[in-house]
Amino acid sequence: MSDFVFPFADIGELVKIAVRAGQIVMQHYQSSTLGIFKKSDHSPVTDADREAHRFIHTSLLQLTPHTPVLSEEGEHIPYEARKAWETFWLVDPLDGTQEFIGRTGHFAVCIGLIHQNYPVAGAVYLPAIQELFFADGKQSFKMLLNGTTVRLQLPHQPLQTPWRAVCSKGKMPEQDRAFLWQNWGINRATPMGSALKYCALAEGKADIFYRTRGNSEWDSAAGQAVLEQAGGHILAMNGERFSYNKPSLVNPPFVCLGFSDKQAVMPALQAAGAQ
Repeated sequence: MSDFVFPFADIGELVKIAVRAGQIVMQHYQSSTLGIFKKSDHSPVTDADREAHRFIHTSLLQLTPHTPVLSEEGEHIPYEARKAWETFWLVDPLDGTQEFIGRTGHFAVCIGLIHQNYPVAGAVYLPAIQELFFADGKQSFKMLLNGTTVRLQLPHQPLQTPWRAVCSKGKMPEQDRAFLWQNWGINRATPMGSALKYCALAEGKADIFYRTRGNSEWDSAAGQAVLEQAGGHILAMNGERFSYNKPSLVNPPFVCLGFSDKQAVMPALQAAGAQ
């Protein structure tokens, strides 16, 4: 990435877009009606998803007119049309729509910048708790309520045993639970909705997140930028860095680490890949 030239001059402009989109989401969240609809795949979408998408899409095209935008709530763009994209925005305007509908507060605005199939910058805003995480291409930060920023820097290895795991809300698949227990002696995981899991890892509040299904590229891109630039990793099950702009936008299984020593998980990943 050393020769990559960012298509925008100031990470603060991306931060402003994410925060304003979060404010739009909260206006709907605080309303008595959420405007809930069904998409073609029968998953829910709300007026908040759609309005946040329109704002983010318009704002990113103003910020970087020559950089394509791929959003969960945007038009379907076939792989043949996007496979040659070198740099593009990957957006989930409201990550955690089910949590939004359930009014749990576990939802986020996620905006990632992808270059040559990997995240190079991103912003994750958690509007219900007003927490902002962003990656500027070199480092990751958390912005506090008073506007000051704190750099996120993860340790080389987990600081406690067993490792602290996080998982998605709902019942964890039994094979996921067994994988964590058999390889690392992890017998419990803290459930979190949407991109809160990546933020918890980047902030050093969790050590591992293992995901096998129910996740798409726009769900993880911004979180990966924040986690990696804090010193952590998202790895495919072959141990390689997790990549984007694949023919299918549905993510394959992956593991996220809130520490820098990825060799700590390689034996388990290599064994899983050999099966």
